[in-house]
Amino acid sequence: MSNRFVRAGLAPVRGGGWSLAVMAVAATCVIAWSGPCGADDKPATSTTVEPPAELRVGISPNYPPIAFEEDGKIVGVEADLAAMLGKELPTKVTLVKTDWDELWPALRDGKVDVVMSGVSITDRRSEKVRFTDPYLRVGQMALVRKKDMAKLNDPAAMNNAKRKVGVEKNTTGEAYARRHLDKATIVAFDSVDAGVAAVRSGEVDVFIHDAPTVWRIVGRPPHEDAELIGIYKPLTDEYLAWAVRKDDAPTLGALLDGKIDDWTKNGELQAVIDKWIPVTKISK
Repeated sequence: MSNRFVRAGLAPVRGGGWSLAVMAVAATCVIAWSGPCGADDKPATSTTVEPPAELRVGISPNYPPIAFEEDGKIVGVEADLAAMLGKELPTKVTLVKTDWDELWPALRDGKVDVVMSGVSITDRRSEKVRFTDPYLRVGQMALVRKKDMAKLNDPAAMNNAKRKVGVEKNTTGEAYARRHLDKATIVAFDSVDAGVAAVRSGEVDVFIHDAPTVWRIVGRPPHEDAELIGIYKPLTDEYLAWAVRKDDAPTLGALLDGKIDDWTKNGELQAVIDKWIPVTKISK
């Protein structure tokens, strides 16, 4: 996921990086987990939990670069982290390709042990599953045609009866649009690709999705998209985490929290994120 950082007065700096103004925003949108974000406090993780013989990972590979298919193989941030779990726990990790809408039933029914699929923490989901500590901070962003950037640069301009706003079904982007853009016409699509195509064709004025998706679609100079641009104003503040069954919180949940904590401290988590999400960040 790269992004539409040029425009809106933001310019890339020499060396392929971005101006401080851009980097400051990037640091608030896509960084490895490093502190509290409002998720429920959990007890200290255990380092004595016995790893399972096999970890079945429910994953919907339709969210580049978090999880997607390339040459018949599931790749991305989640795939790399799952592979790291397999090596370090150690355990046999099996990626179970699952449609997005079927991830929660699969977890509930014991078909998978953990959901690792670019899932945002929400109160509603937390009622049914136990989320691990977050591993990535993201936010919803708007994708528009470059020629419409001036009139849609302010998020308030989207909430207009003349506007058509595209979203992917059953995502936090859809939840945001239906809650905050009640005057606009909301058009729900089955996939990111369908939503992006609708923006290009003029079927919708805006497509709202996670920041990593927008970055990936728009790209960075010298290979940025010729037609599309992202509005670099996060609409929400969200956190990605993995989900396990509540009954597994003291065991598997604690084990996964421990690995996220280890990777955060030793830099391995940030290395994986930097590999797939090439956004320059400023240091604190």
